[in-house]
Formats: sequence, C-alpha cells, structure tokens
Amino acid sequence: MSKITKEISNIHEMLLKMHQDLGLTGLNPTEKFIFLKIITEIETNKTCTMLRAVEVADKSRSTVYKTIRKLVNMGILSIESSSFDKRSFLLKPLI
Repeated sequence: MSKITKEISNIHEMLLKMHQDLGLTGLNPTEKFIFLKIITEIETNKTCTMLRAVEVADKSRSTVYKTIRKLVNMGILSIESSSFDKRSFLLKPLI
C-alpha cells in the first residue's frame, strides 16, 4: 500500500468513527451531504435558515426538509424562530 492510499484509508476510518460517535450512522449519503452543507453554512456565516439550507444543499426542497425533520428527530439539529424575521426558522446543531 502506498503512503497516499494508507492516508486515505486512515482518513476514511477516522470519519467512520466520527459518524458513529456523533450518531450519524443512520443517515444515507444524501442526508449526510445535506447535514454537512448546513454545518458548513453555520460555521461560515454563523447562521443557517431552512430556506438557506435548500440553497446551499442544491437539492429539492422536499428532500432537504425531510432530512431536517429526520435530523431534528435524531436530536442532531433543532429549529428555532428567528428573532430578526418571524417568517424564518434557524437551524441549530445540537451535537
């Protein structure tokens, strides 16, 4: 095994362990992608609305909303009303 393939294998194992530790193993690849896009948006801009999650994930609204509901039910995300715009709902990570 080359040095690069060994490093890739190690990174993959580390990510699998992190997914297990965070309780993300029940997510399919699309749901993991959407979750990572939401977390990246929060880390970059300090906030992510449900509408913004649809935009950054570049998936259908129904797919993103279904994933958000699943993440909320799993205790990974919460949804809060925005104090700036009562029509907006903010996503907050719980992990």
